[in-house]
Order: sequence, then structure tokens, then C-alpha cells
Amino acid sequence: MRLLRLCLLALASLSPSLSIARETPPIMTAGASPQMLERRLIDIGGGRSLNMVCIGSGAPTLVFEQALGGAILDWQHIQPELSKTNRTCFYDRAGYGQSPASDQPRTPRNVTDDLHALLRASGERLPVVLIGHSIGGRYVPYYYERFPADVAGMVLVDPGFSGQDDLKLSAPDQALFDGLRIKVYAKWSNCAAKARGHELTLEAPQGCFAANLPYYTRDEAARMLPVYQRPERWETIASEYAHIDEDKGPRKAWGDLPLVVLTRTDFPPTLGASDAFNQSVEAVLKRGHAALAARSSRGRNITVPNSSHYMQANQPEPVLAAIKDLVAEVRARPSP
Repeated sequence: MRLLRLCLLALASLSPSLSIARETPPIMTAGASPQMLERRLIDIGGGRSLNMVCIGSGAPTLVFEQALGGAILDWQHIQPELSKTNRTCFYDRAGYGQSPASDQPRTPRNVTDDLHALLRASGERLPVVLIGHSIGGRYVPYYYERFPADVAGMVLVDPGFSGQDDLKLSAPDQALFDGLRIKVYAKWSNCAAKARGHELTLEAPQGCFAANLPYYTRDEAARMLPVYQRPERWETIASEYAHIDEDKGPRKAWGDLPLVVLTRTDFPPTLGASDAFNQSVEAVLKRGHAALAARSSRGRNITVPNSSHYMQANQPEPVLAAIKDLVAEVRARPSP
């Protein structure tokens, strides 16, 4: 997704929530709406605001939760098609993108409190369909269990889940895993310090982003540079990851809630790990996704062929199809 770059990719493989491993925001495709790059701050109370852009019209409204370290543009490959038929809303969590940071720790409760306040302050029509990727796929069920009346359905895109790191590893593999975590925290801390010292530039990215990859041009790097230059962005990522296990997993029955869980097929081997380690990563993720889908009598777990963790960019068509099918299911249900 580098020695350090490979370490981060390894962690992304065993922790879907650790999506910062990619570190290369997607290209702004010709079909995506320029509105995705606009700044629209909404007052959520308490002297705080969050950036949210909404495009298109049509019920139900679709609200997107991005990955750890992700960006609104993570959804650009599926946005144009969905915005033709539905209201689509993309927002930056506190500390991300163009949203001011919060002085509160980024616990699942605080993150979902923010979204709850944002939806009400925005005046968007409820209930909405929540679509979450990676760590966003943990926040979405957490939100639903707290505010079920707000949610008409959920699409979880290669989501994280409680217990995803319970891999039952051998002592050497566990030591490797723990070492990767340490490296990741060290990277975030270093990037925050470099940002605070105004040391992150296109010419000297300090290992915090890449500007010369075939799929990430210098122009694209220049567009995203202000995001990487925010120290609070790196601090927010570390806070979210540090607190994510406060989500202990689903606690309520999900009834017949329309639900789709999408699972990737690409599991890159972790550098230096045993075959048993790599097999455990894949098996745990697949079991976890199946268990999430089983929470609803209408839940479906779909494996997306030839897909990576960022399947909405890697294989957008199956992701689009799954969202459209769920929207049709929501529309067919009788109004409460």
C-alpha cells in the first residue's frame, strides 16, 4: 500500500480499520462532481462545525463514512452514478479534510455523536442509508445501534469489526504484529511533528505521503498537500485508532434491516510473517464479515472478485450494484 510502507500495508491487511496504509488519495476522475472538493462547514453546536457536501436528489439520502486517514474523494468513483438518483452526502470527520479538529478524544461515541448532530443541523431527510468503509464500517453499525430511527439501511465496504485483531498468533507473529503497531504510531507522531514544524512539502514529504507514483501525480499531491500539512490530521488518526476498540461489537438485534457487507479477495501477505499468520488474517476477516451480515434477517455478505481493501476505487461496479440493490430494497419497504 515501503520497509515502513510495507509494514503499513501489512497492518492494513490484518486491520481493515487501518486504511491510512494506502496514503495515496484517489485521482479526481473526470466524472466526479467538483462539489466533492468544496468546503461547506455546518455548525453542529458547541462552537464546532464539520464539512459536508451533498450532491443530487432523491430518497433515501446516502451518507458516507470514510476509512481511517481517508478522504471524501475515496468515494469519487461511485459518486457520479449514485448522485443521479439519490441525495449523496460526504463529510469529513473532525480533524479530517476540511473539518476543524475536536479537542475531545476520537472515541466511537464521540464520532457518532458528531454525525448525529451533523445530520440534524444539516436538515437532511431521515432516515438515511449509511455506507461505511474500513473503520467507517465500524462506526456505521455503532451509529445504528445508538440511533436506529436514523438508519434505513447499511452498506459496509470491507469493514472493520470488533475482534478483527484476535488472530490467535504464535509468539513470533504476535511480536511482529505488535511491532507494526509501534511503527505506525511512530509514523503518525513523526508526521504530526513535521507538519507542526512546517516541514512537509512536495519536495520533502518526509515519508508522510508520496508525490511521484504512477497513480498519484505531483498535481494531485499538490491538491492534497494542505490536508497532510495539518498536524491535527495525524493526531486525529492516532486517536481514532487508539480508541476504536471501545466499540465492543453489536449488542442489539438488527431485525430485518436492509444490510450488505462487502468482502475483498486480495489479501497481500504480511512481510516477514508466517503462512499461518496470513491465513488467520483472511479467515478472521471473512468470519467477521459473515457474522455482521447475519445480524439482520435481510443481511447479505458479498465477496467482490478481484477486489482490494479500497474496492470502491478498485472495483467500483460491484460496489455500485450492491448499493443500488439496497436502495431499491429500502424504497420497496412500507413507510413507518
